[in-house]
Amino acid sequence: MYDSDCVVVMGSNMAENHPVAFRWPMKAKVDHGAKIIHVDPRFTRTSSVADIYAPVRAGSDIAFLGGVIKYVLDSEKWNTDPFFKKFVASYTNAATIINEDFKDTEDLDGVFSGLAPAKGGLPEWPFNGVINQYDGATWQYAREKAGAAAAKPEIKPGEGFAPLVASLVRPPVLKDETLQNPRCVLQIVKRHFARYTPEMVEKATGCPKETFLKVAESILANSGADRTTSFAYAVAWTQHTYGVQIIGACALLQLLLGNIGRPGAGIMALRGHASIQGSTDIPTLYHSIQGYMNAPSALRKHDTLQDFIVTELIPTGYWANMPKFMVSYLKSMYGEAATKENQFGYDWHPKILGDHSHMAMFAAMYAGKVKGMICIGQNPATSINAKLERAGLGKLEWLVVKDNWVTETTTYWKNAPEVKNGEVKTADIKTEVFFLPATQVAEVEGTFTNTQRLLQFHHKAAEAPGDCRSDTSFSYDLGKRLKKLYANSTLPRDEGWKNVVWDYEHENEAEQKKGEPSVLKILKEINGFFTDDPARHCVGFGEL
Repeated sequence: MYDSDCVVVMGSNMAENHPVAFRWPMKAKVDHGAKIIHVDPRFTRTSSVADIYAPVRAGSDIAFLGGVIKYVLDSEKWNTDPFFKKFVASYTNAATIINEDFKDTEDLDGVFSGLAPAKGGLPEWPFNGVINQYDGATWQYAREKAGAAAAKPEIKPGEGFAPLVASLVRPPVLKDETLQNPRCVLQIVKRHFARYTPEMVEKATGCPKETFLKVAESILANSGADRTTSFAYAVAWTQHTYGVQIIGACALLQLLLGNIGRPGAGIMALRGHASIQGSTDIPTLYHSIQGYMNAPSALRKHDTLQDFIVTELIPTGYWANMPKFMVSYLKSMYGEAATKENQFGYDWHPKILGDHSHMAMFAAMYAGKVKGMICIGQNPATSINAKLERAGLGKLEWLVVKDNWVTETTTYWKNAPEVKNGEVKTADIKTEVFFLPATQVAEVEGTFTNTQRLLQFHHKAAEAPGDCRSDTSFSYDLGKRLKKLYANSTLPRDEGWKNVVWDYEHENEAEQKKGEPSVLKILKEINGFFTDDPARHCVGFGEL
Protein backbone atom coordinates (compact mmCIF):
# COMPACT_ATOMS: atom_id res chain seq x y z
CA MET A 1 0.00 0.00 0.00
CA TYR A 2 2.98 2.30 0.40
CA ASP A 3 3.18 2.47 -3.41
CA SER A 4 -0.51 3.36 -3.77
CA ASP A 5 -1.58 6.77 -5.04
CA CYS A 6 -4.96 6.23 -3.40
CA VAL A 7 -6.07 3.84 -0.64
CA VAL A 8 -9.79 3.10 -0.23
CA VAL A 9 -10.76 1.53 3.10
CA MET A 10 -14.23 -0.03 3.15
CA GLY A 11 -15.65 -2.47 5.67
CA SER A 12 -12.91 -1.76 8.22
CA ASN A 13 -11.81 0.72 10.88
CA MET A 14 -8.26 0.05 9.75
CA ALA A 15 -6.54 2.65 11.94
CA GLU A 16 -7.77 1.05 15.17
CA ASN A 17 -8.26 -2.62 14.29
CA HIS A 18 -5.23 -3.04 11.99
CA PRO A 19 -2.80 -0.35 13.18
CA VAL A 20 0.39 -2.04 11.93
CA ALA A 21 -1.06 -2.39 8.43
CA PHE A 22 -2.46 1.14 8.53
CA ARG A 23 0.98 2.68 8.94
CA TRP A 24 1.60 1.95 5.23
CA PRO A 25 -1.33 3.99 3.88
CA MET A 26 -0.26 6.73 6.30
CA LYS A 27 3.33 6.60 5.03
CA ALA A 28 2.03 6.75 1.46
CA LYS A 29 -0.02 9.82 2.40
CA VAL A 30 2.86 11.57 4.20
CA ASP A 31 5.73 10.55 1.91
CA HIS A 32 4.18 11.05 -1.52
CA GLY A 33 0.76 12.60 -1.10
CA ALA A 34 -1.46 9.54 -1.55
CA LYS A 35 -5.16 10.04 -0.87
CA ILE A 36 -6.95 8.02 1.80
CA ILE A 37 -10.69 7.43 1.37
CA HIS A 38 -12.83 5.87 4.09
CA VAL A 39 -16.29 4.51 3.25
CA ASP A 40 -18.01 3.33 6.42
CA PRO A 41 -21.21 3.74 8.45
CA ARG A 42 -19.22 5.15 11.42
CA PHE A 43 -16.86 8.10 11.68
CA THR A 44 -13.76 6.61 13.30
CA ARG A 45 -10.05 7.31 13.65
CA THR A 46 -9.65 6.02 10.10
CA SER A 47 -12.14 8.66 8.95
CA SER A 48 -10.33 11.39 10.88
CA VAL A 49 -7.16 11.04 8.80
CA ALA A 50 -8.93 10.36 5.49
CA ASP A 51 -9.00 12.91 2.69
CA ILE A 52 -12.60 11.90 2.00
CA TYR A 53 -15.01 10.28 4.45
CA ALA A 54 -18.11 8.83 2.77
CA PRO A 55 -20.87 7.69 5.18
CA VAL A 56 -22.97 4.73 4.03
CA ARG A 57 -25.69 2.57 5.54
CA ALA A 58 -24.43 -0.74 6.95
CA GLY A 59 -24.48 -3.42 4.25
CA SER A 60 -24.95 -1.02 1.31
CA ASP A 61 -21.32 -1.27 0.09
CA ILE A 62 -22.29 -3.24 -3.01
CA ALA A 63 -24.51 -0.39 -4.23
CA PHE A 64 -21.65 2.06 -3.62
CA LEU A 65 -19.18 -0.09 -5.59
CA GLY A 66 -21.77 -0.58 -8.34
CA GLY A 67 -22.02 3.18 -8.65
CA VAL A 68 -18.25 3.53 -9.00
CA ILE A 69 -18.24 0.81 -11.68
CA LYS A 70 -20.87 2.70 -13.70
CA TYR A 71 -19.02 5.99 -13.19
CA VAL A 72 -15.80 4.45 -14.51
CA LEU A 73 -17.41 2.82 -17.56
CA ASP A 74 -19.24 6.04 -18.49
CA SER A 75 -16.22 8.30 -18.00
CA GLU A 76 -14.35 10.03 -20.81
CA LYS A 77 -11.02 8.96 -19.30
CA TRP A 78 -11.86 5.26 -19.33
CA ASN A 79 -13.21 5.43 -22.88
CA THR A 80 -10.32 7.47 -24.34
CA ASP A 81 -7.23 6.31 -22.43
CA PRO A 82 -5.99 3.22 -24.33
CA PHE A 83 -4.48 1.75 -21.13
CA PHE A 84 -7.81 0.63 -19.69
CA LYS A 85 -9.23 -1.22 -22.69
CA LYS A 86 -5.87 -2.76 -23.46
CA PHE A 87 -5.65 -4.02 -19.87
CA VAL A 88 -9.14 -5.57 -19.77
CA ALA A 89 -8.75 -7.06 -23.25
CA SER A 90 -5.38 -8.61 -22.33
CA TYR A 91 -5.83 -9.68 -18.72
CA THR A 92 -9.57 -10.26 -18.18
CA ASN A 93 -12.44 -12.02 -19.95
CA ALA A 94 -13.96 -8.69 -21.05
CA ALA A 95 -13.76 -9.64 -24.75
CA THR A 96 -15.18 -13.14 -24.31
CA ILE A 97 -18.68 -13.76 -25.69
CA ILE A 98 -21.32 -15.39 -23.47
CA ASN A 99 -23.76 -17.86 -24.99
CA GLU A 100 -27.16 -16.71 -26.22
CA ASP A 101 -29.16 -18.36 -23.43
CA PHE A 102 -27.85 -16.02 -20.71
CA LYS A 103 -30.44 -13.58 -19.33
CA ASP A 104 -29.72 -10.69 -16.97
CA THR A 105 -31.88 -9.44 -14.10
CA GLU A 106 -33.83 -6.90 -16.16
CA ASP A 107 -34.88 -9.73 -18.47
CA LEU A 108 -36.14 -12.03 -15.70
CA ASP A 109 -37.74 -9.77 -13.08
CA GLY A 110 -34.71 -9.36 -10.83
CA VAL A 111 -32.93 -12.71 -11.13
CA PHE A 112 -30.40 -14.20 -13.51
CA SER A 113 -31.11 -17.17 -15.76
CA GLY A 114 -30.67 -20.59 -14.17
CA LEU A 115 -32.20 -19.94 -10.75
CA ALA A 116 -33.23 -23.21 -9.11
CA PRO A 117 -36.41 -23.41 -7.01
CA ALA A 118 -35.85 -22.14 -3.48
CA LYS A 119 -35.89 -24.60 -0.61
CA GLY A 120 -37.35 -23.47 2.70
CA GLY A 121 -36.71 -24.46 6.30
CA LEU A 122 -33.62 -25.94 7.89
CA PRO A 123 -31.41 -28.03 5.64
CA GLU A 124 -31.67 -31.79 5.84
CA TRP A 125 -28.55 -33.88 6.42
CA PRO A 126 -26.71 -34.43 4.21
CA PHE A 127 -27.70 -31.07 2.74
CA ASN A 128 -27.38 -31.57 -1.02
CA GLY A 129 -28.96 -28.35 -2.18
CA VAL A 130 -28.48 -24.64 -1.54
CA ILE A 131 -31.25 -22.09 -1.08
CA ASN A 132 -31.60 -20.07 -4.31
CA GLN A 133 -28.90 -22.01 -6.10
CA TYR A 134 -28.00 -20.99 -9.64
CA ASP A 135 -27.30 -23.47 -12.42
CA GLY A 136 -24.53 -21.81 -14.41
CA ALA A 137 -25.19 -23.66 -17.69
CA THR A 138 -26.55 -20.52 -19.41
CA TRP A 139 -23.64 -18.42 -18.18
CA GLN A 140 -20.96 -20.28 -20.11
CA TYR A 141 -18.73 -18.90 -22.85
CA ALA A 142 -19.76 -19.26 -26.48
CA ARG A 143 -17.25 -21.51 -28.25
CA GLU A 144 -16.22 -22.47 -31.72
CA LYS A 145 -18.01 -25.53 -33.06
CA ALA A 146 -16.45 -28.72 -31.76
CA GLY A 147 -15.49 -31.69 -33.85
CA ALA A 148 -16.27 -35.26 -32.91
CA ALA A 149 -15.75 -35.73 -29.15
CA ALA A 150 -12.81 -37.95 -28.35
CA ALA A 151 -13.25 -40.70 -25.81
CA LYS A 152 -11.67 -39.97 -22.43
CA PRO A 153 -8.44 -41.98 -22.29
CA GLU A 154 -8.10 -44.44 -19.44
CA ILE A 155 -5.12 -43.72 -17.24
CA LYS A 156 -3.15 -46.92 -16.85
CA PRO A 157 -0.68 -47.59 -14.03
CA GLY A 158 2.64 -46.01 -14.84
CA GLU A 159 1.18 -43.38 -17.22
CA GLY A 160 0.94 -39.67 -16.54
CA PHE A 161 -2.15 -37.48 -16.74
CA ALA A 162 -1.13 -35.45 -19.80
CA PRO A 163 -3.37 -37.41 -22.26
CA LEU A 164 -6.36 -36.95 -19.95
CA VAL A 165 -5.72 -33.23 -19.55
CA ALA A 166 -5.38 -32.83 -23.33
CA SER A 167 -8.66 -34.69 -23.91
CA LEU A 168 -10.54 -32.26 -21.64
CA VAL A 169 -9.52 -29.13 -23.52
CA ARG A 170 -12.66 -27.62 -25.04
CA PRO A 171 -12.92 -25.68 -28.33
CA PRO A 172 -11.64 -22.07 -28.16
CA VAL A 173 -13.99 -19.41 -26.83
CA LEU A 174 -15.39 -16.74 -29.13
CA LYS A 175 -14.03 -13.24 -28.54
CA ASP A 176 -14.55 -9.73 -29.80
CA GLU A 177 -11.33 -7.81 -29.25
CA THR A 178 -13.12 -4.56 -30.14
CA LEU A 179 -15.31 -5.07 -27.03
CA GLN A 180 -18.41 -4.03 -29.01
CA ASN A 181 -20.32 -7.31 -29.32
CA PRO A 182 -23.48 -6.96 -27.17
CA ARG A 183 -22.87 -10.45 -25.70
CA CYS A 184 -19.24 -9.90 -24.74
CA VAL A 185 -18.60 -9.74 -21.01
CA LEU A 186 -17.80 -6.02 -20.97
CA GLN A 187 -21.07 -5.05 -22.66
CA ILE A 188 -23.08 -7.31 -20.32
CA VAL A 189 -21.35 -5.66 -17.35
CA LYS A 190 -22.14 -2.19 -18.72
CA ARG A 191 -25.83 -3.03 -19.14
CA HIS A 192 -26.07 -4.61 -15.71
CA PHE A 193 -24.48 -1.67 -13.87
CA ALA A 194 -26.37 0.99 -15.84
CA ARG A 195 -28.91 1.15 -12.98
CA TYR A 196 -26.28 2.31 -10.44
CA THR A 197 -26.66 6.04 -11.04
CA PRO A 198 -25.37 8.55 -8.46
CA GLU A 199 -29.00 9.19 -7.50
CA MET A 200 -29.62 5.47 -6.95
CA VAL A 201 -26.40 5.19 -4.90
CA GLU A 202 -27.49 8.09 -2.69
CA LYS A 203 -30.93 6.53 -2.18
CA ALA A 204 -29.55 3.05 -1.40
CA THR A 205 -26.52 4.00 0.70
CA GLY A 206 -27.46 7.34 2.24
CA CYS A 207 -24.16 8.79 1.03
CA PRO A 208 -24.64 12.31 -0.38
CA LYS A 209 -24.35 12.33 -4.15
CA GLU A 210 -21.59 14.97 -4.09
CA THR A 211 -19.48 12.89 -1.70
CA PHE A 212 -19.96 9.74 -3.77
CA LEU A 213 -18.86 11.58 -6.93
CA LYS A 214 -15.72 12.86 -5.15
CA VAL A 215 -14.83 9.28 -4.21
CA ALA A 216 -15.49 7.92 -7.71
CA GLU A 217 -13.46 10.70 -9.37
CA SER A 218 -10.54 10.20 -6.95
CA ILE A 219 -10.44 6.45 -7.62
CA LEU A 220 -10.52 6.99 -11.38
CA ALA A 221 -7.97 9.83 -11.29
CA ASN A 222 -5.55 7.63 -9.35
CA SER A 223 -5.80 4.67 -11.71
CA GLY A 224 -4.12 4.18 -15.07
CA ALA A 225 -0.75 3.56 -16.64
CA ASP A 226 1.21 5.60 -14.07
CA ARG A 227 -1.04 5.58 -10.99
CA THR A 228 -2.70 2.88 -8.89
CA THR A 229 -5.41 2.63 -6.25
CA SER A 230 -5.70 -0.11 -3.64
CA PHE A 231 -8.66 -1.28 -1.55
CA ALA A 232 -8.69 -2.72 1.96
CA TYR A 233 -11.62 -4.48 3.65
CA ALA A 234 -12.28 -6.56 6.75
CA VAL A 235 -15.17 -8.33 8.49
CA ALA A 236 -17.73 -5.63 7.69
CA TRP A 237 -17.67 -7.09 4.17
CA THR A 238 -17.10 -10.77 4.87
CA GLN A 239 -19.76 -11.15 7.56
CA HIS A 240 -22.69 -10.36 5.28
CA THR A 241 -24.62 -13.18 3.63
CA TYR A 242 -23.69 -11.52 0.32
CA GLY A 243 -20.08 -10.80 1.36
CA VAL A 244 -18.76 -12.76 -1.62
CA GLN A 245 -20.70 -10.52 -3.99
CA ILE A 246 -19.36 -7.35 -2.33
CA ILE A 247 -15.79 -8.54 -2.70
CA GLY A 248 -16.51 -9.71 -6.26
CA ALA A 249 -17.81 -6.23 -7.14
CA CYS A 250 -14.60 -4.69 -5.79
CA ALA A 251 -12.51 -7.17 -7.80
CA LEU A 252 -14.49 -6.26 -10.94
CA LEU A 253 -13.86 -2.55 -10.33
CA GLN A 254 -10.13 -3.08 -9.82
CA LEU A 255 -9.88 -5.15 -13.00
CA LEU A 256 -11.65 -2.46 -15.01
CA LEU A 257 -9.16 0.09 -13.66
CA GLY A 258 -6.05 -2.05 -14.23
CA ASN A 259 -5.42 -2.13 -10.49
CA ILE A 260 -4.53 -5.82 -10.24
CA GLY A 261 -1.01 -7.26 -10.30
CA ARG A 262 0.72 -3.87 -10.19
CA PRO A 263 2.65 -2.07 -7.41
CA GLY A 264 0.32 -0.16 -5.11
CA ALA A 265 -2.76 -1.87 -6.54
CA GLY A 266 -4.88 -4.84 -5.48
CA ILE A 267 -7.39 -5.68 -2.76
CA MET A 268 -6.15 -6.34 0.76
CA ALA A 269 -8.29 -8.62 2.92
CA LEU A 270 -7.45 -7.61 6.49
CA ARG A 271 -7.64 -10.80 8.55
CA GLY A 272 -8.58 -10.50 12.20
CA HIS A 273 -6.08 -12.84 13.85
CA ALA A 274 -2.55 -14.02 13.13
CA SER A 275 -3.38 -17.36 11.53
CA ILE A 276 -6.82 -16.89 9.98
CA GLN A 277 -5.16 -16.64 6.56
CA GLY A 278 -3.02 -19.68 7.33
CA SER A 279 -6.07 -21.66 8.42
CA THR A 280 -7.67 -20.89 5.06
CA ASP A 281 -4.55 -21.76 3.08
CA ILE A 282 -3.73 -25.07 4.80
CA PRO A 283 -6.91 -25.37 5.20
CA THR A 284 -9.58 -26.03 7.83
CA LEU A 285 -12.38 -25.55 5.30
CA TYR A 286 -14.71 -28.51 4.85
CA HIS A 287 -15.05 -28.18 1.10
CA SER A 288 -11.41 -27.78 0.07
CA ILE A 289 -8.10 -29.52 0.59
CA GLN A 290 -4.57 -28.10 0.38
CA GLY A 291 -3.93 -25.81 -2.55
CA TYR A 292 -7.60 -24.74 -2.68
CA MET A 293 -8.55 -27.88 -4.58
CA ASN A 294 -12.09 -29.13 -4.04
CA ALA A 295 -12.49 -31.87 -1.47
CA PRO A 296 -13.40 -35.29 -2.94
CA SER A 297 -17.17 -35.73 -2.65
CA ALA A 298 -19.40 -38.77 -2.33
CA LEU A 299 -22.16 -36.88 -4.16
CA ARG A 300 -20.20 -35.79 -7.23
CA LYS A 301 -18.53 -38.03 -9.81
CA HIS A 302 -15.43 -38.58 -7.68
CA ASP A 303 -15.35 -42.38 -7.47
CA THR A 304 -11.77 -42.65 -8.78
CA LEU A 305 -8.84 -40.27 -9.06
CA GLN A 306 -9.51 -40.05 -12.79
CA ASP A 307 -13.15 -39.19 -12.12
CA PHE A 308 -12.06 -36.47 -9.69
CA ILE A 309 -9.69 -34.96 -12.25
CA VAL A 310 -12.24 -35.11 -15.08
CA THR A 311 -14.85 -33.39 -12.88
CA GLU A 312 -12.66 -30.74 -11.27
CA LEU A 313 -9.93 -29.97 -13.79
CA ILE A 314 -9.67 -26.68 -15.64
CA PRO A 315 -7.60 -28.01 -18.57
CA THR A 316 -6.21 -24.69 -19.78
CA GLY A 317 -4.01 -22.16 -18.02
CA TYR A 318 -1.99 -22.83 -14.91
CA TRP A 319 -4.68 -25.02 -13.33
CA ALA A 320 -3.96 -27.66 -15.98
CA ASN A 321 -1.29 -28.68 -13.46
CA MET A 322 -3.95 -29.70 -10.93
CA PRO A 323 -3.31 -33.47 -11.35
CA LYS A 324 0.31 -32.92 -10.27
CA PHE A 325 -0.79 -30.89 -7.27
CA MET A 326 -3.30 -33.60 -6.33
CA VAL A 327 -0.67 -36.33 -6.52
CA SER A 328 1.73 -34.23 -4.40
CA TYR A 329 -1.04 -33.80 -1.84
CA LEU A 330 -1.84 -37.53 -1.74
CA LYS A 331 1.86 -38.35 -1.42
CA SER A 332 2.07 -35.98 1.55
CA MET A 333 -0.89 -37.81 3.10
CA TYR A 334 0.18 -41.42 2.52
CA GLY A 335 3.91 -41.27 1.72
CA GLU A 336 5.50 -44.31 0.10
CA ALA A 337 2.22 -46.25 0.34
CA ALA A 338 0.75 -43.88 -2.29
CA THR A 339 1.70 -45.36 -5.68
CA LYS A 340 0.52 -45.11 -9.28
CA GLU A 341 -0.88 -48.62 -8.98
CA ASN A 342 -3.29 -47.67 -6.16
CA GLN A 343 -4.20 -44.19 -7.50
CA PHE A 344 -1.80 -42.68 -4.96
CA GLY A 345 -4.12 -43.76 -2.14
CA TYR A 346 -7.11 -41.82 -3.49
CA ASP A 347 -9.57 -44.50 -2.34
CA TRP A 348 -8.38 -44.02 1.24
CA HIS A 349 -9.12 -40.30 1.28
CA PRO A 350 -12.32 -39.20 3.11
CA LYS A 351 -15.14 -37.81 0.99
CA ILE A 352 -17.62 -35.14 2.03
CA LEU A 353 -21.36 -35.88 1.97
CA GLY A 354 -22.70 -32.46 1.04
CA ASP A 355 -22.83 -29.24 3.03
CA HIS A 356 -20.70 -29.56 6.17
CA SER A 357 -20.57 -25.81 6.80
CA HIS A 358 -21.26 -24.26 10.18
CA MET A 359 -25.05 -23.87 10.16
CA ALA A 360 -25.68 -27.12 8.27
CA MET A 361 -23.55 -28.92 10.86
CA PHE A 362 -25.62 -27.58 13.76
CA ALA A 363 -28.85 -28.38 11.92
CA ALA A 364 -27.56 -31.95 11.62
CA MET A 365 -26.79 -32.00 15.35
CA TYR A 366 -30.31 -30.83 16.15
CA ALA A 367 -31.68 -33.59 13.90
CA GLY A 368 -29.72 -36.14 15.95
CA LYS A 369 -27.41 -37.09 13.08
CA VAL A 370 -24.14 -36.06 14.75
CA LYS A 371 -22.95 -37.87 17.86
CA GLY A 372 -20.00 -35.79 18.98
CA MET A 373 -18.08 -32.58 18.38
CA ILE A 374 -14.53 -31.39 19.04
CA CYS A 375 -14.71 -27.60 19.39
CA ILE A 376 -11.29 -25.90 19.29
CA GLY A 377 -10.97 -22.12 19.56
CA GLN A 378 -14.64 -21.45 18.80
CA ASN A 379 -17.58 -20.39 20.95
CA PRO A 380 -20.76 -21.25 19.00
CA ALA A 381 -22.97 -20.91 22.09
CA THR A 382 -22.66 -17.13 21.73
CA SER A 383 -23.04 -16.87 17.94
CA ILE A 384 -25.70 -14.91 16.07
CA ASN A 385 -27.77 -18.12 15.87
CA ALA A 386 -26.88 -19.03 19.46
CA LYS A 387 -30.21 -20.52 20.56
CA LEU A 388 -30.35 -22.89 17.59
CA GLU A 389 -26.71 -23.86 18.05
CA ARG A 390 -27.13 -24.49 21.77
CA ALA A 391 -30.13 -26.67 20.91
CA GLY A 392 -27.90 -28.63 18.54
CA LEU A 393 -25.20 -29.01 21.19
CA GLY A 394 -27.84 -30.38 23.54
CA LYS A 395 -28.49 -33.34 21.22
CA LEU A 396 -24.86 -34.51 21.19
CA GLU A 397 -23.65 -37.56 23.09
CA TRP A 398 -20.30 -35.91 23.80
CA LEU A 399 -18.66 -32.54 23.38
CA VAL A 400 -14.94 -31.74 23.69
CA VAL A 401 -14.09 -28.05 24.15
CA LYS A 402 -10.43 -27.09 23.90
CA ASP A 403 -9.86 -23.43 24.71
CA ASN A 404 -7.88 -20.98 26.82
CA TRP A 405 -10.87 -20.36 29.09
CA VAL A 406 -14.04 -22.09 30.18
CA THR A 407 -16.34 -20.65 27.52
CA GLU A 408 -20.12 -20.40 27.22
CA THR A 409 -19.99 -23.43 24.92
CA THR A 410 -18.42 -25.41 27.77
CA THR A 411 -21.17 -24.46 30.23
CA TYR A 412 -24.19 -24.06 27.91
CA TRP A 413 -25.89 -27.01 29.66
CA LYS A 414 -26.24 -25.02 32.88
CA ASN A 415 -25.79 -21.32 32.00
CA ALA A 416 -27.73 -20.90 28.74
CA PRO A 417 -30.57 -18.30 28.90
CA GLU A 418 -33.15 -20.97 28.06
CA VAL A 419 -31.88 -23.10 30.97
CA LYS A 420 -31.99 -20.21 33.42
CA ASN A 421 -35.53 -19.22 32.40
CA GLY A 422 -36.79 -22.80 32.72
CA GLU A 423 -37.48 -23.34 29.02
CA VAL A 424 -34.89 -26.15 28.93
CA LYS A 425 -34.08 -28.45 31.87
CA THR A 426 -30.48 -29.38 32.55
CA ALA A 427 -31.58 -32.93 33.31
CA ASP A 428 -32.83 -33.30 29.74
CA ILE A 429 -29.38 -32.54 28.29
CA LYS A 430 -27.50 -35.84 28.12
CA THR A 431 -24.33 -34.47 26.52
CA GLU A 432 -21.08 -35.40 28.28
CA VAL A 433 -18.82 -32.35 28.17
CA PHE A 434 -15.01 -32.46 28.37
CA PHE A 435 -12.97 -29.28 28.79
CA LEU A 436 -9.31 -29.40 27.77
CA PRO A 437 -7.27 -26.31 28.74
CA ALA A 438 -5.22 -24.93 25.86
CA THR A 439 -1.94 -23.05 25.74
CA GLN A 440 -1.77 -19.46 24.59
CA VAL A 441 0.27 -18.60 21.51
CA ALA A 442 3.21 -17.32 23.57
CA GLU A 443 3.43 -20.65 25.42
CA VAL A 444 4.40 -22.67 22.34
CA GLU A 445 6.82 -22.29 19.45
CA GLY A 446 5.55 -22.38 15.91
CA THR A 447 4.50 -20.33 12.93
CA PHE A 448 1.62 -18.12 11.94
CA THR A 449 0.53 -16.68 8.63
CA ASN A 450 -0.51 -13.04 8.60
CA THR A 451 -2.77 -11.05 6.30
CA GLN A 452 -0.26 -10.81 3.44
CA ARG A 453 0.53 -14.56 3.67
CA LEU A 454 3.95 -13.88 5.19
CA LEU A 455 4.93 -16.93 7.24
CA GLN A 456 6.52 -15.93 10.54
CA PHE A 457 8.16 -18.07 13.23
CA HIS A 458 7.73 -17.30 16.90
CA HIS A 459 9.59 -18.75 19.87
CA LYS A 460 8.07 -19.89 23.13
CA ALA A 461 8.12 -17.06 25.68
CA ALA A 462 6.76 -18.88 28.75
CA GLU A 463 5.82 -22.31 30.03
CA ALA A 464 2.12 -23.14 30.06
CA PRO A 465 0.48 -23.52 33.47
CA GLY A 466 -0.98 -26.75 34.82
CA ASP A 467 -2.32 -29.23 32.28
CA CYS A 468 -2.60 -26.79 29.37
CA ARG A 469 -1.59 -28.39 26.09
CA SER A 470 -1.08 -26.92 22.65
CA ASP A 471 -3.49 -27.53 19.79
CA THR A 472 -0.68 -29.22 17.85
CA SER A 473 0.07 -31.67 20.68
CA PHE A 474 -3.64 -32.50 21.04
CA SER A 475 -4.08 -33.15 17.30
CA TYR A 476 -0.82 -35.07 17.02
CA ASP A 477 -1.57 -37.26 20.03
CA LEU A 478 -5.12 -37.93 18.79
CA GLY A 479 -3.72 -38.98 15.39
CA LYS A 480 -1.20 -41.36 16.98
CA ARG A 481 -3.92 -42.96 19.12
CA LEU A 482 -6.17 -43.45 16.10
CA LYS A 483 -3.33 -45.02 14.11
CA LYS A 484 -2.74 -47.41 17.01
CA LEU A 485 -6.45 -48.34 17.16
CA TYR A 486 -6.51 -49.16 13.43
CA ALA A 487 -3.08 -50.80 13.26
CA ASN A 488 -4.33 -54.41 13.26
CA SER A 489 -7.43 -53.89 11.14
CA THR A 490 -7.73 -55.93 7.95
CA LEU A 491 -10.68 -53.94 6.55
CA PRO A 492 -9.97 -52.12 3.25
CA ARG A 493 -11.71 -49.01 4.56
CA ASP A 494 -9.08 -48.67 7.32
CA GLU A 495 -6.05 -48.66 5.01
CA GLY A 496 -6.04 -44.89 5.00
CA TRP A 497 -5.45 -44.61 8.74
CA LYS A 498 -2.86 -47.37 8.63
CA ASN A 499 -0.89 -45.61 5.89
CA VAL A 500 -1.34 -41.95 6.80
CA VAL A 501 2.00 -40.20 7.36
CA TRP A 502 2.03 -39.12 11.00
CA ASP A 503 5.63 -38.82 12.14
CA TYR A 504 6.37 -35.43 13.65
CA GLU A 505 8.29 -36.42 16.78
CA HIS A 506 10.04 -33.46 18.39
CA GLU A 507 13.82 -33.21 18.09
CA ASN A 508 14.06 -32.36 21.80
CA GLU A 509 13.55 -35.29 24.17
CA ALA A 510 12.01 -33.09 26.89
CA GLU A 511 9.41 -31.78 24.45
CA GLN A 512 8.76 -35.33 23.25
CA LYS A 513 7.84 -36.33 26.81
CA LYS A 514 5.37 -33.45 26.96
CA GLY A 515 3.79 -34.77 23.77
CA GLU A 516 4.75 -31.76 21.67
CA PRO A 517 5.37 -32.55 17.99
CA SER A 518 8.08 -30.88 15.94
CA VAL A 519 6.62 -27.74 14.39
CA LEU A 520 9.61 -27.65 12.03
CA LYS A 521 8.71 -31.07 10.61
CA ILE A 522 5.10 -29.96 10.17
CA LEU A 523 6.27 -26.76 8.47
CA LYS A 524 8.53 -28.81 6.19
CA GLU A 525 5.54 -30.81 4.96
CA ILE A 526 3.43 -27.69 4.47
CA ASN A 527 6.29 -26.10 2.53
CA GLY A 528 6.88 -29.19 0.33
CA PHE A 529 10.02 -31.22 -0.18
CA PHE A 530 11.51 -33.68 -2.66
CA THR A 531 10.85 -37.35 -1.84
CA ASP A 532 14.15 -38.45 -3.38
CA ASP A 533 16.04 -35.86 -1.33
CA PRO A 534 14.01 -34.97 1.81
CA ALA A 535 16.54 -32.33 2.84
CA ARG A 536 15.70 -30.34 -0.30
CA HIS A 537 12.72 -28.02 0.18
CA CYS A 538 10.48 -26.74 -2.60
CA VAL A 539 11.37 -23.17 -3.47
CA GLY A 540 7.81 -22.50 -4.63
CA PHE A 541 4.60 -24.36 -5.40
CA GLY A 542 5.61 -24.56 -9.06
CA GLU A 543 8.12 -27.25 -8.07
CA LEU A 544 5.25 -29.54 -7.10
